Amino acid sequence: MRSTATGIADRFLLRAVSYRFGEEGDAAELRQLAGMMSDGDFHRLARNVSYHELAPLLHVIREDCSAQCRPLPLPAPLAREWRDAHLRETVRTAVIRYAAERALKALAEGGLRVVPLKGFFLDSLVYARRGARSYRDLDLLVEGKALADLHRILSRNGFRPRPGSPSFVPAPAHTVYFLLLEDGETMAEIDIHVGMHWPREYETRTRFSARDLWAHAFPTEVDGLPAWALRTEHLVVTTILDVAVNHRYARLVKFRDLLEIARRFRVDWDEVSRWSRRWEVASFVGPALLYLSEMAEDPAPLRETADTVTPSYASMKLFLRWLRASSLPGHRSRSFSPSNLLFFTLADSPTQRLRGLLHLPAHALRGLRRF
Repeated sequence: MRSTATGIADRFLLRAVSYRFGEEGDAAELRQLAGMMSDGDFHRLARNVSYHELAPLLHVIREDCSAQCRPLPLPAPLAREWRDAHLRETVRTAVIRYAAERALKALAEGGLRVVPLKGFFLDSLVYARRGARSYRDLDLLVEGKALADLHRILSRNGFRPRPGSPSFVPAPAHTVYFLLLEDGETMAEIDIHVGMHWPREYETRTRFSARDLWAHAFPTEVDGLPAWALRTEHLVVTTILDVAVNHRYARLVKFRDLLEIARRFRVDWDEVSRWSRRWEVASFVGPALLYLSEMAEDPAPLRETADTVTPSYASMKLFLRWLRASSLPGHRSRSFSPSNLLFFTLADSPTQRLRGLLHLPAHALRGLRRF
């Protein structure tokens, strides 16, 4: 890590992402780093925590450090900002849980297999501390053949399609449904998936198949509600694809998700490698595992898997040189940067790498107009 003042803020954030609740050593290290920061560092930290959607986690970590007699010397406004974000998310998640109970019970009674994804599932079953993982909607993976029944059941239970939402799922279903509560103002949303919510150009760069997910999914309960779950290795790979393909590795909250998954479940890393190659997503999985290995308390299996999976073509080497784990706190997905341009040349297939290379001028022009 860098030893500059900016580096201290980034080191603090990366250390917070890998923080283990109840570990005195982790609390002591965070306290030491916080004590080294200047006003400029705290400003950078506040900006990055907000971007990476980590404020609720940082509030819970701060409370855990205080419980271990290692209070973090943070400016009062920053501590209040994290506390207020945690309170807002607590209210929001309560509303979403209400909608989840209504939706999941009705869909299960209708005989539909439904997999809760992302925040709701992770906060309920994976994270060591409830409330450390914020989320703003309920993401549900549904089989394509069940979309007509899904639309009928959700509509019958008070959910309505949100007009103007992206059309990631075919008719008659919609991508986003919302439930308006009794006060007429409070609203909860459900985001429907039939695979991964990727732009079409990404889907053509892999052989990812939602059918494989369903072939290994199994029934479970989430907060006492009937649901289905992905096998652990599929959960790891799809979480990586979310942070890589949707965010170009620019969401540290997703890396925290991966650390919590690895701590909560027994991951077969050989299977992660096998599915990465089968789906031709090694170009996205490999870098994520390299970054994750620099955050984890036991980096060996992550590093070994990354070394096995990561391809060695030229643009991959350049990408890893430009985007390192130490620079992730300041990394932004919607920025005109060398790593973000190189990202479009990442693919397991040489044909798709060439296709990405040929489209680089268009991506560059789009970036200049947009950023």
